[in-house]
Amino acid sequence: MTKRYPAFLNLKDANVLIVGGGLACLEKLTGLENTEANISIITIELNPEVKKFVENKTNITTIIREVKDVDLENRDLIFLATNNSEINAKFRKVANQLKILTNSVDDPNNCDFYSASLIDLGSVSFAISTDGKFAGLSAALRKLFEEIMPSEDTELFQKIYEMRAALKKRIPDMNERKKVLKDIIFNLESKYFNKE
Repeated sequence: MTKRYPAFLNLKDANVLIVGGGLACLEKLTGLENTEANISIITIELNPEVKKFVENKTNITTIIREVKDVDLENRDLIFLATNNSEINAKFRKVANQLKILTNSVDDPNNCDFYSASLIDLGSVSFAISTDGKFAGLSAALRKLFEEIMPSEDTELFQKIYEMRAALKKRIPDMNERKKVLKDIIFNLESKYFNKE
C-alpha cells in the first residue's frame, strides 16, 4: 500500500484557489484562516455562512461565476469543493498539467493530497488523516486529543521551548545537551509516571 507523506505547508502569501462556495468551501476556509494565504473562491453560488466568513477579510476574493480552465493558472494550491466528481476530475487534470496539487473535498479519487484534521496547540501541532476515507473519524479523534491536551497547555509548551533554547546557549555541545534533556525526561517519568 502506498503511504502518504505528511507535511505542514507554509502558505504565507501563497495563491490558493477554492472552486465551489458551499459548506465544503467553509471547511477549507477555516483550515486556511491563519495561514496568511491569498485565497480566491470561484463559485456560481455563495453559501450565506461562507459569505459571512469572508466579510472584511482582505486576503479572500470571491468571484460569482463558473470556473474556467484559465482560473487555475498561477495557483500554488487548489481545493475543488464542488460535490461533482466529474468536474473535480476535469479540473484536477488541468491543474496537474500546470503542476499544481489539488484536493477534491470528499472525493479521494480526485486528490493529489488529503487535508488532515489539525490539533493546534500553539507551537505544537499535529494532524490526523484517514487518507480521505472517513473525515468524521479524523474529527472525532481531533476532539479526543483536544480534551486530553487542552489549549491552556500552550503556555506550558512555550515554556519548555524557551528552556530548550536556553539550554542550547548554555550547553553548545549537542551530545551533552541531549544527555541533559534525557536526564530531565527520565527524572519526570520516574517521579510522576512510576517509570524506572
